[in-house]
Amino acid sequence: MEFESTLFVVMCWKRAPFLRIVVPLLAGITLQLYIPVYPALYIVLICCCMAGISVFRFLPLQWRFAAAWLPGILLFMLISCCGGLLLYNTDLRHSKGFYDKYTTDTPFYLLRINEPPQEKPRSFKTTAQVVAICRKGEWMPVKGCLLLYTGKDSLTPALHYGDELIARKRPELIKFNGNPGAFNYQQYMVTQQVYQQLYLRNEDFYRLPRNRGHPVRRLLLRARDYCLYNLKKYIGNGPEAGMAEALLIGYRRDLDRDVVQSYSNTGIVHVIAISGMHLALLYGTLLWLLQWLPAHRWLHITKALIILLVLWGFALLTGASASVLRSAVMFTGITIGRFVLHRHSSIYNTLAASATLLLCFNPYLAVDAGFQLSYLAVLSILLFYQPIYRLFQWKYRWTDWLWQMVAVSLAAQLITTPVSLFYFHQFPNYFLPANLIAVPLSTVIIYGEVMLLLLAPFGTPAVWLGSALKYMILGMNNCIRWIGELPGALIRDIHCSLAQTVLLYVLIAVLALWLLVRFRPGLWMGLLCIWGLLMARVSWVVACRSQCSIIVYNVPAYTAVDCIKGNLVQFTGNDSVWQLPVAQQLLNTRTNLRVHPGKPASFQQYGRFLSFEGKRLLIIDSALPDRAPPEKFRTNYILLTRNPSLDIRRLGDFYTFDTLIFAASNSSRRIEKWKSDCYVLTLRFFSVPDQGAYVINF
Repeated sequence: MEFESTLFVVMCWKRAPFLRIVVPLLAGITLQLYIPVYPALYIVLICCCMAGISVFRFLPLQWRFAAAWLPGILLFMLISCCGGLLLYNTDLRHSKGFYDKYTTDTPFYLLRINEPPQEKPRSFKTTAQVVAICRKGEWMPVKGCLLLYTGKDSLTPALHYGDELIARKRPELIKFNGNPGAFNYQQYMVTQQVYQQLYLRNEDFYRLPRNRGHPVRRLLLRARDYCLYNLKKYIGNGPEAGMAEALLIGYRRDLDRDVVQSYSNTGIVHVIAISGMHLALLYGTLLWLLQWLPAHRWLHITKALIILLVLWGFALLTGASASVLRSAVMFTGITIGRFVLHRHSSIYNTLAASATLLLCFNPYLAVDAGFQLSYLAVLSILLFYQPIYRLFQWKYRWTDWLWQMVAVSLAAQLITTPVSLFYFHQFPNYFLPANLIAVPLSTVIIYGEVMLLLLAPFGTPAVWLGSALKYMILGMNNCIRWIGELPGALIRDIHCSLAQTVLLYVLIAVLALWLLVRFRPGLWMGLLCIWGLLMARVSWVVACRSQCSIIVYNVPAYTAVDCIKGNLVQFTGNDSVWQLPVAQQLLNTRTNLRVHPGKPASFQQYGRFLSFEGKRLLIIDSALPDRAPPEKFRTNYILLTRNPSLDIRRLGDFYTFDTLIFAASNSSRRIEKWKSDCYVLTLRFFSVPDQGAYVINF
């Protein structure tokens, strides 16, 4: 039986040659992401691997037989090095033409708007391509993109896609606030090849009287605007229209936050995000519409071209997210194989080939959550749908159809659960009934929206259909909201580290081998994985019980300090911070550290002075007195907050201290002045807005 299971794995590996490429490619990209290596070392390793593979062919036969494993290892290393080198070369900061390498004290930037600006509470946000930079009166072509914010006032001209403008202001680095448990926006933007941001007021730029947007992109934006206009016209401007826009073309700016939260609580956010399901519906519809074409070589090629044009046009129209790209590439391979080459390959090979192509196009997709979840969901359905479906046989067609939907939902959830726990730290208990309601309803709604766009020029039929769609969306939203509000609908604050995530995947793999192909060691390996998961949990709980720290959070315009001892945390600062969106970051920190509000025995507070575990923290938010005291006050840390008007040089007359901490509630100009004084006086300091949250462990 063990021989049969091994043979099954080997056959799957042999029938999917791209699996032997994508695995080492991912390994090389991941290594370069977390342990950067200079390209010279990659080139040396690539040359050594190629030389080793070449020499192996000329070895005596008995040596080649004894070391038959060696070429595989060398090839694995070769592809891994290529993956690391690919990621290094993709990073624009390593390119000679990157704009940041040519900046001067008074630079002029020629910018081109990459996408329509998005309205924010106090500004407009978009991304802009840096086309050229002016140095010494000469324009030099450069490359790179940056985040662009423009003022929201009547004097600032409205910007559109393709507009060009000249800006005279130096960009700033995108910073991570450093709050433990917070989303690292800086790292995310690096994966988008955006490293800096620029805020422009009306007097900081001049818009040129021209538009250099790409014609295809402009056409896609017009098509998107046409869809948005008609959906709002016939469905309305309420939450239902926002849901309709998200379902059809993935436009999420008009989505109601409460609706999104309901779909998140039930684990079906994929319904309101353009995914492979949408392209599968489109692909199936195109096959049905084109089935009347007779079987002929050139007609098959014509059919393939029509399908590919529509699929990729839709993918680009919806923003080309990772899951959409995965689906588009897979259906491209299937379409070419079916209608052009007349060949059918392994679906696993098609899946691996699409991943390889996308990673070669953009290796940063390897750390994209949408990319990971999309491929894991498809792989999970391929592996587990049939075994789950065969568990029960139903007599009636409608019960069999319902069981198919249940089997697909269960299969997709199996492999995606560990990575979902790692990223989102929650599990929706009622994902199954939510899927059974939302998936068929959303499918009908999507087809109805397509019909609505076709009927839009005819008026009355479009009004009737729009009203029907509005009430269908309203009903679907109410059902999902009701499910999300049921008792026990969502398990929150699940701690799942990277090690636990890996162990969960190993557990799923070995148990699947044991159940599906009777791999006997799989049971014992699964028990070992469970033991490892328990040990990881126990070690985390023990570490949390023995922790002791002070955290000064990076919250602009506010003071927020947590004193943590064991499982208790005491907050000091502005209580109004808990009404802000940033409060979720503080709650995430407490969840990761497994603490709850409560006063530790060693915590004492006297006004603006804290004493905690033998450490003293003094908070200064106003000017110093005119006269120094006869005896200096001893403290370990001084936290300067809320822009106090004081001279750093006078602090030594009042206090004896070890470290100065500059809170994020201070202005950048004042912090720069304080930093200059600290350099002169050789004082130890920490700037929270520049370096992130300050964590003191003791």
